[in-house]
Amino acid sequence: MNIRKQGSEIVMKDVVHIIGHKNPDTDSIVSAIAYAQLKQKLGVNAIACRLGELNPETDFVLKKFQVPEPVYIQNARVKLYDVPFDEPLLLKSEDTIKEAWDRMGMRSTSALFVVDEAQRLIGVVSLSDMTNILMSDKGEKPISLMKNTSCENIRKVLQGEFLYECESYRTNGRIHILCSRNAEYSDISYRDSIVVVNDDLKLQKRALSDGAGCMILVDVDIISQGIIRMAKEANCTIIKTPLNMFQVARSMYRSPSVNLIMKRQIISFNNHAYIDDVYKQMSKSRFRSYPVVNNQGIVLGSISRYHLLNYQKKKFILVDHNELSQSIDDLKEAEILEVVDHHRIGDVETTTPIRFRNDIIGSTVSIIARMYKEAGLIPEAKTAAIMCCAIISDTMNFNSPTTTPVDKELAKELAAVAGIDLDAMAKEMFGAVATIKGRSMSEILYNDFKEYNIDGKRIAIGQINIADEQEIVEVQDEIRAYMKKINEINKFDLLMMCFTAADGSGSNLVFIGSLSYVVDEAFKEDIMDELYFVDGVISRKKQIIPMLSQCLEAM
Repeated sequence: MNIRKQGSEIVMKDVVHIIGHKNPDTDSIVSAIAYAQLKQKLGVNAIACRLGELNPETDFVLKKFQVPEPVYIQNARVKLYDVPFDEPLLLKSEDTIKEAWDRMGMRSTSALFVVDEAQRLIGVVSLSDMTNILMSDKGEKPISLMKNTSCENIRKVLQGEFLYECESYRTNGRIHILCSRNAEYSDISYRDSIVVVNDDLKLQKRALSDGAGCMILVDVDIISQGIIRMAKEANCTIIKTPLNMFQVARSMYRSPSVNLIMKRQIISFNNHAYIDDVYKQMSKSRFRSYPVVNNQGIVLGSISRYHLLNYQKKKFILVDHNELSQSIDDLKEAEILEVVDHHRIGDVETTTPIRFRNDIIGSTVSIIARMYKEAGLIPEAKTAAIMCCAIISDTMNFNSPTTTPVDKELAKELAAVAGIDLDAMAKEMFGAVATIKGRSMSEILYNDFKEYNIDGKRIAIGQINIADEQEIVEVQDEIRAYMKKINEINKFDLLMMCFTAADGSGSNLVFIGSLSYVVDEAFKEDIMDELYFVDGVISRKKQIIPMLSQCLEAM
């Protein structure tokens, strides 16, 4: 796989996200997992993703076979971590301007980021920050910088050695370069100054007599011990450098630490920020590059406007759905590569032709099982096991009217690979999760929730399997009140909760909304009792939606 590491996060380049629908059921989640693994075997950098929390059934299945759940993804918008940005050039606060200048020249960049010991961002040094110092050796700013520059920094920049290092280094920040004997008779005071001199002993003595804070010896081969003694008495640091006078003059103002010139008011971007938000903020400033940090403030990289001009959209393969209302938010900002589904054709649109596979079959996982066979590949045993569970779930253990002989045959083949018994697995799975006891009204309604648009009417249907009808009696009033509360916000024309019997005998319907009368009309021949049990109705796709559509068309 093509990956890069940002701090503690692994970020994949050119990744294909395989997603099921919102409020995912077992078929949706397992389809994403199984198809991602198939794509990986075929050389595609694919990962399985989910658009919501796992329902109890799916959670049971994945935990039973120790399969990790897919990665949660919030929307299809591109974030900074999706964009390949530059490696950062980092400095420590004590590094010199010379070190910053040299490092900047090696990478032809315009900014360096100053970090603390934990790599957290504390400042930014730009090219203009340094040139303003190096090109302006007059005024108070250079003096102030040198006043706060350590003698160690000066020694390091001048590639020199200490002949004597005063314990209490002092300087007023002024620099005097003495290369003429006339300086001996000058009335300028060198007290606490940095004095650069050659091998002229009289000039050296004059500087020390005046109380210079630091003396830098240039082109000096023989060191006078008398000068060393004077320096100790005067508390003056002496540095000997192999550089010539011109090189010393050019290098002195490169010795201050970057923390003296760095900007502390920084425009930086979190790696989880959305690209369009970043670009808007960039347009309000004139910097050439910006630091990218994680939630702990650790610098991950550097980003400029050109990184954002031609960034790639996120790539998606949709499984078990093909309607915008059921898919990831902001899908129109992404690139859809493929759809694998077994529902009606919805309203997803693409700008280029894509592979669209839509089979009349009981489960999307059944289609993916076919695709494994077509590729001449066999899923791993754990994957085959959860694929069996998904087919059992979506076909109600092969009792749903959506079930086909192909579903049954594929499930048997997968069971052989996984080494499980289908009937025993169905009993264990439904027995473990076919209950609503202990669940909140939100968990019940959104266990497996889908939205539909039929002739301009917004219809939403939640579905959950249940073994004991008495549980419905206990929550009927509460779930209806909760649904009314939800519909005050979402304004569905019809909001329905479908409690489907685990044995596949039918479903109890609870519904509200302006189109409630359509439900009465659609199922008037199938209603069995006051709990609105409709005999034999267990499939939204094959029974409920077609019946509602037919009634709406007839009205």
